[in-house]
Amino acid sequence: MRHRALQLTALLLATFLVAALAAVSHPGIAQANGRVIDFQRKVAGPYEIALGTLPPSPAPGNLHLTMTITEAASRALVLDADVAVTGMGPGAAAPEIGPLTAGHTSANPKYYDINTSVDREGTWSFTVAISGEAGDGAAEFQIEVVKSNPLLGILTLALLLALAVVIALAMRKYFAKRPKPLKDNKGKA
Repeated sequence: MRHRALQLTALLLATFLVAALAAVSHPGIAQANGRVIDFQRKVAGPYEIALGTLPPSPAPGNLHLTMTITEAASRALVLDADVAVTGMGPGAAAPEIGPLTAGHTSANPKYYDINTSVDREGTWSFTVAISGEAGDGAAEFQIEVVKSNPLLGILTLALLLALAVVIALAMRKYFAKRPKPLKDNKGKA
């Protein structure tokens, strides 16, 4: 029984560590909408565009842009517009990204999404152009890209490892204190 408990503890610890390492080693990957909490809002012709990023404080690397579009007059969500995004990095004279077509999934049609990447620090300018039933519009958004501190990832990993060790020690102590089952003495003379 004790051997089985140790195996279970080791398996749980290994699963936890693999998940933690995957999360820490790929912090810039953004794959879904709904997690953006801070949106910039701008009026673009007959529309209002709300644009947010994942990660919330972008660093060079992968970047996910999420947008919602509403009609400015009625505040009604626009679910069937053609949305194109272009981006220019710091010091650029022409767009370096796009035009990319923002799409949405049938599971959550209120968000328009694109995945892209930025290659350097500085203020990036993203233009979102919309074409829909109410007409056309475009707005420019400024996104500050800064290098992330690798110390934060290291500290996060250390904290996760410490937590895993504490959990493993607590489980070991719990299983060690459990009463052992009595052996059957039948048949002994």
